Amino acid sequence: MRMNSIMPLYQSMLNDLIKQIESGKLPKESKLPSEQELGAIYNVSRITVRRALAELESRNYIYKKQGQGSFVSSSESEGSTVQFLNVKKKIEQMGSIPKFELRKFELNIDGSEKKIRKELNLKPDDYFYVIYLMYYADDEPVFLDKIYLPFSAFPMIHKSEIENNNNLIPFLVKKYQKRPEFVSKTEPGMILKTNRKIFDLSVGDPLVSIKRRGVFDEKFVYYSQSTVVRDLIMFIV
Repeated sequence: MRMNSIMPLYQSMLNDLIKQIESGKLPKESKLPSEQELGAIYNVSRITVRRALAELESRNYIYKKQGQGSFVSSSESEGSTVQFLNVKKKIEQMGSIPKFELRKFELNIDGSEKKIRKELNLKPDDYFYVIYLMYYADDEPVFLDKIYLPFSAFPMIHKSEIENNNNLIPFLVKKYQKRPEFVSKTEPGMILKTNRKIFDLSVGDPLVSIKRRGVFDEKFVYYSQSTVVRDLIMFIV
């Protein structure tokens, strides 16, 4: 494993282990290497290893068994105190099988997307993530979530972490220890020529648009534009 020479060894080790857990490379209930093995893998001291493991345990990423070592937690309690729209659960309430797909994951660095920068109060040279998630109900597209996050608030999000998480907000809360407050605005609308192919619907079919803003420590850390179609509208609005 390659260490980031700029980042402190403890933080670099912590971030790498979180990445492995969030991406599923270290599955739930799997056993972590021993403290001695971790020290050799990351080329750090036993104290550094124990500090990283203690942090992972405090964030509910791992738990310890007396005399057996550390294991990846299966609990999702961290982040549950933050209210968010659980699209997967809504689709299940419809009686449908949920599925999600990462349509886009990129970092905007060229000063474009001025409207998004304004929503997040970002300068032209600030970086931000662009994440598009499509949710399906029985293989029909029903919810497109376009999410924009400041890089400064959530540094080093990895694509593999997003691909393995169908609920982005709990992931952000757990990894970055931020609990934003969200404000939503919902508006009815209809399918247009520009988006009919995305949802495989006809022009004039109903949709609902949802805009959400997240604030933490008086700073905008989250902005999303979501489109809801088909029967999911009745379960979300």
